[in-house]
Amino acid sequence: MEVKRLKVTELRSELQRRGLDSRGLKVDLAQRLQEALDAEMLEDEAGGAAGGVGEAEPEAEAALAPDDQRDQEPATKAGDDDEPGDEEDSEKSKPTGSDGERRGVKRQRDEKEEHGRAYYEFREEAYHSRSKSPPPPEEEAKDEEEDPTIVSLDTYTSDLHFQVSKDRYGGQPLFSEKFPTLWSGARSTYGVTKGKVCFEAKVTQNLPLKEGCTEVSLLRVGWSVDFSRPQLGEDEFSYGFDGRGLKAENGQFEEYGQAFGENDVIGCFANFKSEEVELSFSKNGDDLGIAFRVSKESLNERALLPHVLCKNCVVELNFGQKEEPFFPSAEEFVFIHAVPVEDRVRTVLPPKTMEECEVLLMVGLPGSGKTQWALKHAQDNPEKRYNVLGAETVLNQMRMKGPEEPEMDPKSRDLLVQQASQCLSKLVQVASRTRRNIILDQCNVYNSGQRRKLLLFKTFSRKVVVIVPNEEDWKKRLELRKEVEGDDVPETVMLEMKANFSLPEKCDYMEEVTFGELEKEEAQPLVTKYKEEARRLLPPSEKRTNRRNNRNKRNRQSRSRGQGYVGGQRRGYDNRAYGQQYWGQSGSRGGYRNFYDRYRGDYDRFYGRDYDYNRYRDYYRQYNREWQSYYYQDRDRYYRNYYGYQGYR
Repeated sequence: MEVKRLKVTELRSELQRRGLDSRGLKVDLAQRLQEALDAEMLEDEAGGAAGGVGEAEPEAEAALAPDDQRDQEPATKAGDDDEPGDEEDSEKSKPTGSDGERRGVKRQRDEKEEHGRAYYEFREEAYHSRSKSPPPPEEEAKDEEEDPTIVSLDTYTSDLHFQVSKDRYGGQPLFSEKFPTLWSGARSTYGVTKGKVCFEAKVTQNLPLKEGCTEVSLLRVGWSVDFSRPQLGEDEFSYGFDGRGLKAENGQFEEYGQAFGENDVIGCFANFKSEEVELSFSKNGDDLGIAFRVSKESLNERALLPHVLCKNCVVELNFGQKEEPFFPSAEEFVFIHAVPVEDRVRTVLPPKTMEECEVLLMVGLPGSGKTQWALKHAQDNPEKRYNVLGAETVLNQMRMKGPEEPEMDPKSRDLLVQQASQCLSKLVQVASRTRRNIILDQCNVYNSGQRRKLLLFKTFSRKVVVIVPNEEDWKKRLELRKEVEGDDVPETVMLEMKANFSLPEKCDYMEEVTFGELEKEEAQPLVTKYKEEARRLLPPSEKRTNRRNNRNKRNRQSRSRGQGYVGGQRRGYDNRAYGQQYWGQSGSRGGYRNFYDRYRGDYDRFYGRDYDYNRYRDYYRQYNREWQSYYYQDRDRYYRNYYGYQGYR
């Protein structure tokens, strides 16, 4: 089925047949149907390898559905309030297919079936490989020139999915409604190494969530050193106070203080004058005591920066730019904005233009070692501050951490992996509009997918890194990946990737192609071998018939009585059901009627109901007769005099 060739009515009928939302513009309908077809194709392939896999559960389908459909509120199920007798009648009245199954009844999915991260990464990549080329990326809005000495949130080191406010003294998650489990945060532009310094953070609003969503709004605020992980409190030298009444350091959570939420103000204090650096917090002006004691030797004169991490809420920060604080600060503590500039430490400045930025596109099969290469390359080049965009990175920012991490059931884990893959696709688009250095840590085996992603970064320096290990190392890495992540790559997904894997070459949108492990001369025979094996094991693909014949055949099938080529209905032709009363005649099947009758209502409103429609018509008819008579007489007279022709009159 060629979705691009379908009309709006056909798109809606196909969506309705699948139980999907049929509202919206043609572009939205086509995208929705294409995603449904992709999901059906991949489920069929996975079912053939695993012995038949049912359709996804409603919760999983909500994540697989396109954005427009996910935004819709879930409709109530028909028959929930009906009596048992009505349910039996409705089941009997449902149409059945050729195999005896009721249409519209979803098959139950096997509880043991889990697709895993590789499956959904492949699904996103396969979809984008068939998409049209992207439009030119929108230029990033130029920041207004501001005083470089002020303390504000740093847009260069913040999460891509954290939306900083215009004044840079607050922000909120960018995808809170679509991905409510995603944590987003940012650090300040300046840090401190001495004195008694403080700042304030206020939860100004809890963002609305979809009906039925069980996620909560949380804020985590505190201090961290530069180059630590963006998840506050989950790395070394990263200290946070969580809204659940917890303190977090290096991934360890303990009870501390009180829980806080909307409209609460948290004060954060750092005391460098004591023997050890003391970090404490307050809630609405009430001191909660010292939360962390950090050794100065271990800190090694590294600056501590204010850091916020939020989920489904809006945060406002006071670094001292306000005339009056939310609550009076403790004695001898000053806001970080009041600290002299020479006593503050500035973070790395962003590139001045997008031409100075670069994007690295990782290419390789699952388990080949792309993530390890990307992380090591980012660690070896700290001055470039690479943002590594990968599914594992997004998954870490979606997981809820705490003193007792709840074990996720297979369905919830599968849903989280789906959302991570979808969120990653959106982050790639966001990254193309920012002045940052990016590493796209995905498989990217499709040539069309490589082209599509790199065209987004038109103004960047675009490079490709290919990772192809030898066959023995790859098998060991796949086994290690399975032990760590707990899931294996589905056989059909691996075969599809092998069949479509080809080594990229330098072109107009690839300025440089490098090989991380085996060089091109050694990698090419392996890739060719993988491709031949996969094509031999995969089922033969359906042959493409003539598109024009398919389109004509589809038009003939969809054309019913009374429908023609002009807008689906012939002009002046009335389509009536057989046996319906029509112009007072019983059993008429419809026919041609006066085309101008449809405009009679407009004439009645303009001229009134006493207007004589036949008056001018008869006048012009008589005038026409006289003119024709005169014309033919004159013509015959001319022909008779000149040719001797007697004419027809």
